[in-house]
Amino acid sequence: MFKKSKKFLIPLLIGIIIRIFLMTFTYHPDFAGQNLSAYFWGFKNVTNVYEHIQSLPPTDPLVKNFGVDDIFIYPPLTYFTLGTFQKVFAFTGLGHFLEDIMAGINIYKITGLTFYLFIIKLPYLFFDLAVAYFLYKYFDDPRQKYLAFIFWIFNPVTLYATFCMGVFDIIPVFFTVLAAYFLKKQRLFLSVLAVGFGAAFKMYPIFLLPFIVFKSDKWLQRIKLSIVGLLPLILTNLPFVLSSAYRSMVFSGKNSKMLYMQWMLSGAEGLFPFLLILTFIYLLSQNKSLRPKFYVSYFFVFFLLLFSVTHFHPQWFIWISPFLIIEIINYKFKEAWAYLALMLIYIFIIFTFENSLSVGLFAPLNPDLASFVGTQSILTKATDINQLKSYFRSIFAGISVYLAFTHLKKSA
Repeated sequence: MFKKSKKFLIPLLIGIIIRIFLMTFTYHPDFAGQNLSAYFWGFKNVTNVYEHIQSLPPTDPLVKNFGVDDIFIYPPLTYFTLGTFQKVFAFTGLGHFLEDIMAGINIYKITGLTFYLFIIKLPYLFFDLAVAYFLYKYFDDPRQKYLAFIFWIFNPVTLYATFCMGVFDIIPVFFTVLAAYFLKKQRLFLSVLAVGFGAAFKMYPIFLLPFIVFKSDKWLQRIKLSIVGLLPLILTNLPFVLSSAYRSMVFSGKNSKMLYMQWMLSGAEGLFPFLLILTFIYLLSQNKSLRPKFYVSYFFVFFLLLFSVTHFHPQWFIWISPFLIIEIINYKFKEAWAYLALMLIYIFIIFTFENSLSVGLFAPLNPDLASFVGTQSILTKATDINQLKSYFRSIFAGISVYLAFTHLKKSA
């Protein structure tokens, strides 16, 4: 028993130490946008952050230094959750730290920066470890359990997105993994409920709902599952739907990037590849005779589609990470080269964004890194960077089509 515990304990401790280091010594500006909006609930008890922010005068420090048009774009449960965490840690002086950022003070000159970075990112650690736990629980075979645990603990994507960038995407990721766990256990109502709560933080999990609904072959149960799955999203957003500020922020263009790509049929009409292919995948999932060996593959293929037709943000790749791990293990490392190629292209794409998403993340260790020219600038001088990125994104999409085909083909 001790040896078995030690087998998990040592990598867990190493993983936590790595996370604590990254939590403390990395910073990205998106971290500020999410937490400054949550500040109004955490320290001012403002329930409608959208109306409050939109009503601020142009002279307000937040408006002058950050603007309010495109950073306060998430559903209300996000701000209530992050704000509640801020209330819990208010005794640390966290409110003053956030006020200093809001006032436009150079963040690298704020006293106690590394401590507050750790405090604000700390709640994400618990969601992250919960993902590791449910990936472990997802599998039945002891070796597969261990592999899932290890792959997540040392998953570079979550280390990057959650603990370097400090974004809250790990919360909806937790709920999608929970949904996959319940789906495998045939507990469909708990599965759709998990998806609903995930969508209440960030909209993308709602696209997974039809896959769970179609797992049932009974139409009445499908209707019930749909209602239960939508309830968390409806109930948490309903109090705000009459607010024009809420509608303009939450339903901004940033939340519909998957529809930017369009095949034109005429000067005014076109086809959206995302909706076209997604509809096809939904129809496949409801056809019992065509289902693949592992039903959760539909989750994986959805994300392959999303990232193939969308100019995705680097932190979004954490959405697919747990399902990539599940697929690798389920298919016993077959086509491992394809998963590796996706990861390498993802890493390349990261380094074609601005410096704040790569070397600049470590500016709390050395503020000079914030002004580093960045690999994007270096590549721009040497080549047509947009053309180069287009090549790599096309290869990514091609590999995704191949993986989707191999994972959705009917098992013999």
